[in-house]
Amino acid sequence: MASWDDLVSYVRMRYEIMRQAPGELWFNLPTVGERTQLVVVRQVQGEDGHPWAQIASPVARAADVDLARLLELAGKSVVGGVASTDGVVVFRHSIPLEETNLAGFERPFRLVVELADRLEEQLTGADEN
Repeated sequence: MASWDDLVSYVRMRYEIMRQAPGELWFNLPTVGERTQLVVVRQVQGEDGHPWAQIASPVARAADVDLARLLELAGKSVVGGVASTDGVVVFRHSIPLEETNLAGFERPFRLVVELADRLEEQLTGADEN
C-alpha cells in the first residue's frame, strides 16, 4: 500500500524531477535510442472517492495529428487511453494508490511512456515530448 508521498519519494530517488507542484510531478524517462518522453504524474481522486495516481505523457498537439488514426493506434493498447488537455494529446493511465506497492509504479510509468513515444513517432515522426 502506497501513499502520494511514497510515490514522490520513489520518483525522486530514481529520476530527475523537472517540476513539482502540490499533487503533481514532471520528469523525463528514456525510451528507445536517444528518445526521451515527458511523464506527468498527478494525484487525483477517483470516482470511487479513493486516491489515484494519473500517469500521462504527451503525444502531439491535437491539431497536428490525424485523430481517427490516433484513436485506432491507441485502441490496440490493453492499458490506458488517449485524452486531450489544453490542445495536447496525451496517453494516460491511472493506478489506485492504496492498492499499489512502490515496486508497482515502474511498470505503469514505462507502459505509458513507451506507448506515448510510439504514438508520437508513428503520427509525427518527431521526438518533441
